[in-house]
Amino acid sequence: MTTDSLTAPVATAAAVFDAIRMRRNTKRFADRDVPAELVGQIIDVARWAPNHRHTEPWRFVVLPKGGSARARVAELVHDWTYENVTNPNPERRARSAAEIREEVLAIPAMVYIYSIPGRDEEMTQENYAAACCAAQNMQLAAHALGLAVGWSTGRTCKCDGVHEVLGAESDWMVVGAFSIGYPCEEQSAERAPVESVATWLD
Repeated sequence: MTTDSLTAPVATAAAVFDAIRMRRNTKRFADRDVPAELVGQIIDVARWAPNHRHTEPWRFVVLPKGGSARARVAELVHDWTYENVTNPNPERRARSAAEIREEVLAIPAMVYIYSIPGRDEEMTQENYAAACCAAQNMQLAAHALGLAVGWSTGRTCKCDGVHEVLGAESDWMVVGAFSIGYPCEEQSAERAPVESVATWLD
């Protein structure tokens, strides 16, 4: 066995560990387009997530920047925000709604992930867990390509009519709306020590 064959697994492990530790949920992106080919690559990697019974329950809906579907979603989010924002000031309500519409339109690349139901509640829960694993795969793949991802389950998922626009079936569960782009700043985070969250039993 050569020295190279011994060090290659270590280098690979370091790259994987680095991607896991350095990935961050991102909301701010550089004003730079994301090629469709890269979006396709990260979705391809995402679908290799573990899934019990090989159900492959994930469904991806891509909304290219400048497309009509993105524009329709932006309008729905605008309307939902105006109706549901807590501030009673009409001008501020209008401003908040306009800002979120522009935010949705400006996202370099946008992907919704759904989980399809199983034949029973247990399988449906397993499918949703698998689709969340696919979402994490997508984030890690994006990080490896120099991209960042923002995972949201807020207004872009809650507003009325958005899932119909995206062609989602009524029984699909939305995992989230994912914003993808080149990060414009580095982010840091901390985690509790392993000893505080893990127990080793005799």
